[in-house]
Amino acid sequence: MLTKTNCEKATTKRFKNKLKPYHHHFERCNKAVCVHQNRQDKVRLGDIVTIPDSDLHHVMDSEAMLAISHAIEDVAGEVRHGELIATFQDFKNFLPYKKRYMSLAEDLDAVRVWGCGAIPKNCGKIDFVQAEEERIRRYWLVLFDSDESRAVLLCKQVNKAVKFEDKKFIGFYSFNPYLVQSIRWRFNLLSSGLSRVISHWEKSYPFPDLKMRDLERYLKQPDAVDV
Repeated sequence: MLTKTNCEKATTKRFKNKLKPYHHHFERCNKAVCVHQNRQDKVRLGDIVTIPDSDLHHVMDSEAMLAISHAIEDVAGEVRHGELIATFQDFKNFLPYKKRYMSLAEDLDAVRVWGCGAIPKNCGKIDFVQAEEERIRRYWLVLFDSDESRAVLLCKQVNKAVKFEDKKFIGFYSFNPYLVQSIRWRFNLLSSGLSRVISHWEKSYPFPDLKMRDLERYLKQPDAVDV
């Protein structure tokens, strides 16, 4: 394992402090489930946890995703320079956070919001990127990159739920500066909309292939253990 850089250590500390206000709410929502693969490359479900560990794959519900996303946004707001990238699947999902992102855009070098549908109006310095390709809309990304701090949450929706509160995602978050910059560079290429670029992106960051029926059966167990 690579030794953590000073940037990574500092961002981890910042993130944990920013996550505290969301922690109480997070404890009342469904738990996150650790995902790993055994030697036969079969997906297994591990412990159910309240706060996922960084750099490990977990299945998370919408509330867990929001808590981690807001903590990364708060880190960006504290640093006050750098680039923030966020996906909202549909721009209608962005509207409740419009003022929050407009405030962030006043201080940061760039705030880029991805989504589909009608682009929101009167949003100040925010840059909007159309993501009409369905494969791109499956991803949830919140990425912050600056000289001082770097953080990313990258997940992919694994069920077909339409209601936000019913959606489940598999993914991870990390403060590794090399990983953050790699994801930022590759994700920005997706704005070209080329199918080959999107396919290359999905091969670069593959997620464990998890069947929702296995997850649902696992969550119904009174005391979940490895299955």
